[in-house]
Amino acid sequence: MPSVNKNIAFNYGGQLYSTMIGILILPLFLEHVGAEAYGLIGFYTLVQAWMTLLDLGMTPTLGREVARLRGNPKESKRLVTIVNSLEIVFFGMALVFALVFVLGRGWLSNSWLTVETMSSSTVQTAISIIGLTVAIRWVSSLSRSGINAFEHQGWLNILEVIVNTFRFPISLFLIAFFEGNVLVYFYFQLAIVLVEILILKRKLKQLLPKVKAPRFYWPELRRIVPFSMSIAYTAAIWVLLTQLDKLVLSKILTLSEYGYFTLVATICSGVMMLSGPISKAILPRMTSLLSEGNHEELLLLYRRSTRIIVVLVMPVAFTIACMPHAVLFAWTGSEVAADWGQSILPLFVLGAALFTVVALQYYLQYAYGNLKYHVRYNTFSVLLNIPLIIFSAVSYGPIGVAWVWFGFRFLSLVFWVPFVHEKFAPDLHKKWMRNDVLYPLIFIGVAILAGVYVASQVGVTTRFGQAVALVIVCALGTLVGAFSAFGDYFRSRYSE
Repeated sequence: MPSVNKNIAFNYGGQLYSTMIGILILPLFLEHVGAEAYGLIGFYTLVQAWMTLLDLGMTPTLGREVARLRGNPKESKRLVTIVNSLEIVFFGMALVFALVFVLGRGWLSNSWLTVETMSSSTVQTAISIIGLTVAIRWVSSLSRSGINAFEHQGWLNILEVIVNTFRFPISLFLIAFFEGNVLVYFYFQLAIVLVEILILKRKLKQLLPKVKAPRFYWPELRRIVPFSMSIAYTAAIWVLLTQLDKLVLSKILTLSEYGYFTLVATICSGVMMLSGPISKAILPRMTSLLSEGNHEELLLLYRRSTRIIVVLVMPVAFTIACMPHAVLFAWTGSEVAADWGQSILPLFVLGAALFTVVALQYYLQYAYGNLKYHVRYNTFSVLLNIPLIIFSAVSYGPIGVAWVWFGFRFLSLVFWVPFVHEKFAPDLHKKWMRNDVLYPLIFIGVAILAGVYVASQVGVTTRFGQAVALVIVCALGTLVGAFSAFGDYFRSRYSE
């Protein structure tokens, strides 16, 4: 079995490359296609997120079944049967989604999106391609989940690096070659996902046991339905909580303004993605540890993962929150984009950082296979947030949504996380909050504020100079945070 540390390293390597190549390339897309076409690319990202609603919890359920059954040869036929059955369900639902999107392209173009200068035919063609591309990529997520649960995360990340190289720099080259034709971008994305799904399906087939199994078997699906529906329900709520603001704003803002908002959303997504490699590595391992009765080792892994997430996420989020104009200007080179986004970026990015810490409690519930508390709290969350987000977006625009986004994540950390800890790991919360969250967080905050003060005194105004200042401030916070969180480990290694 691959080590957790090795998988985390591969996950971070792949995630770092994917995030960094996106951060470097995305402003160039804006430069070549313009703000309005870039808003259409942002709409493509939004559709991918909302596609999660059709998952019905099947992707994470498959991951859990693979992690649970992979080590038992007696369960090989059951495992293959589950994979076969879910593939049929996924293909059927993806086909329906693609057809709905293609048939509804006229309404989306003329009645939902506020298009100013782009031709209606171009927008409708792009929407049709978006529907096909998202549907195929969603089907491939089933194979990706299975491969991840087999803990072949090194291979998976190598593939992600290759795919994202085609998605970003090579796509940019094609757009530049075809003089900013945004349809070239969407056609190329469709070609990429077609190749990707073939590779992923082949790899999962190689990992699965070589046994004869039914192509579709309803009793096996019926067995996993309760757990799947729990995840589906919470996933739907998660989409509503994290994507409803983007959906509402896509209607309220012009396509050009939505392009600028997409920049803010991309930064926040990048911050949240910093914790993704941790969750991908520890979820199957925590499930395995619990099935083996290693509860103490599970909690040690949980606490160590918390510290890693705090050290990696918080310095980035604090730096961005303290220097929002510098971040947007250094990234895009556009004063218009920086002026538009600087007021809302701090709230969105701090909310995203808090989200990565709050999400940790879900890992415990997932490992235990008991999501009833998660379901109840998320039900309350969505009932509260939907009217708040819609009212804030309509009445106050992006800044109102930003306050809702940040405020709810802060309250969740204060009130919800201790409740979950008490249910699954009594006596954990005080130690977790004090030693694993607040202690490194204080040191990170002090270091970042000191770095920001020095940077403001230097008074750098050029794009390159501000980029250098941001990197130095963030690196300072990360180093201080790492030493505060893992100082004992470093000292023990040094003494040896």
